[in-house]
Amino acid sequence: MPSKRFAELTAKLPRRHAGLFIQFRTNHIPLQAYLTRIGKAEAATCPTCGAASETVAHFLLICPTYTLHHAVHYRPLGFSGRNLKTLLNSKEAIHPLFNYVNTTGRLCTTFRSLNIPDNYENASNDDSNGGDS
Repeated sequence: MPSKRFAELTAKLPRRHAGLFIQFRTNHIPLQAYLTRIGKAEAATCPTCGAASETVAHFLLICPTYTLHHAVHYRPLGFSGRNLKTLLNSKEAIHPLFNYVNTTGRLCTTFRSLNIPDNYENASNDDSNGGDS
């Protein structure tokens, strides 16, 4: 069962966004490391850079193929945008994270477009104010 904080973080997300978010957190996501572990791929090596195992951390933070995307999308998060704890636990990271995933196109065959609804932040803020808007 997810924590109350995580449930609040994902409550206003569309179902497939919340599902992807959970997959990132549990490492059960269709990246090479997981696909190799479950026998669906022969090698865990990153298909874009070939330099390392394609784990969640590699895809979101390290892969040299996406260096420009890291810089552009995580910039609003500052230095804290360089760690998984922030990316996978912070409300402020929701938009940058999904924009990054969308822009890389790495998971589009599984998840299609992952644009965040414009009302995500407002809906969440309304709930924090008691929903009396």
